[in-house]
Amino acid sequence: MKDRRHLVALALCLLIPLGGMTGCSYDYPEPEPVNTPTADPGPATASLPPYKSRQVLEQEAENYAELQRLLRTSPGPVVLSDVGPLDGPARGFGKFEKVPAAGQYTVTAACVGAKGAKVFVGQEHPGAPFRPMELTLDCAGATSQVIALQPGYVFAHLFLPSPGDTPWTGAVGGVRVSGTG
Repeated sequence: MKDRRHLVALALCLLIPLGGMTGCSYDYPEPEPVNTPTADPGPATASLPPYKSRQVLEQEAENYAELQRLLRTSPGPVVLSDVGPLDGPARGFGKFEKVPAAGQYTVTAACVGAKGAKVFVGQEHPGAPFRPMELTLDCAGATSQVIALQPGYVFAHLFLPSPGDTPWTGAVGGVRVSGTG
């Protein structure tokens, strides 16, 4: 009985931070046009802050295009899809979506421009042990795995082991859960 209470307490401690992050969304600044004159140009010697670097924004745009190409390989209709930066001022992603029917679904994840990342995908069901699937990404291509899902909600969350003050390089990551159930 005492072990069961410890397990319940541990599960609650792990679920509370996850629940707080499932509804997160991020707004990214629109890249500024490169060749458009402005009404009030700044001094020629002023440099852009790291989060406004045109070079990084251009690299990030290229990385997102490559990421979309990698994630398009996932078969079937998409149940959940999310992407986000792996570094910089607004990094990471987390999302949940409704699974329409029980069955086998393909999880495809990838990252571009970094050494690696981890994505966790899973579901919670009352009375069932909480065991999210972990995909370790090496950023050399897409990684896929088939998982069984039940009707309800599935979540995907990017785990970043490095601290939040890493320099912004334009590295990105994403995940798709697809299939018909």
